[in-house]
Amino acid sequence: MIDPRGEAVRAFTTAVAFITTNGKRGPNVMAAEWTFAVSRNPFLISVHLSPKDATHDTIMEKGEFGISLVGEDQVAAMGFAGHFTHHETDKLSSELFETYSAKKIDAPMIKGCPVNLECKLVQQVSMGDHTAFVGEVVEIAIDPAKRPIAYRHGAYQLGSRIERAHGIGVAVTPRVCKPGSDIAIDGELTCMERSGRDVDVSLESGSGVKLVAGSSRTDEQGFFDLKLKVPADVSRGDCRIVARHETSEGGARLTVS
Repeated sequence: MIDPRGEAVRAFTTAVAFITTNGKRGPNVMAAEWTFAVSRNPFLISVHLSPKDATHDTIMEKGEFGISLVGEDQVAAMGFAGHFTHHETDKLSSELFETYSAKKIDAPMIKGCPVNLECKLVQQVSMGDHTAFVGEVVEIAIDPAKRPIAYRHGAYQLGSRIERAHGIGVAVTPRVCKPGSDIAIDGELTCMERSGRDVDVSLESGSGVKLVAGSSRTDEQGFFDLKLKVPADVSRGDCRIVARHETSEGGARLTVS
């Protein structure tokens, strides 16, 4: 019988990292799928491990660990690191791994990875059947020539970037207002040439009659904003904010109550 929880977990797309430590039983490496960046400043990484993992106890013992994102040419090493345990096997004896000494922690780091992070433990939280170890990054090494894998029911290459189609997203605040109220419109133009573009914005009745209009120019990232005043004599009911640029159009719902 298929475990729906397991299937749901494997449906998530994540990165995979080599987690390295050096405890009383010597240096070790494991593969951890649940590894996440959780803060930019300070730079914090969270890795979620089972208490059954040998690395779990070593992190608690030493208060530090290494994180090396798995690259596209390291899938075999990833599988090996995940299939064996340091309770029984000295995995770093394998020629699948080439290491170098970390600069600021006592642990080996895996060579050939897209990103290598040396971490000091700042928090640990018990979360169900796993422990979340939160480490502050104290040293960073990046190899821009290497690409990390994506993991979902197995390892995948990231593939080409999916560009957003030419279009407009727009929102109005507040969504429900009174006649005569000021409203704020925020939007984004998505296209290759999106900087410094004029966007026409109007408030239209439910039947499509233009009630008030304005315009805004996008910034370098394609964002725009402006304020409009709802006419005091507008009929109550559902209206629409419409933003237009060339052939693209975006809308937002507004209710006048």
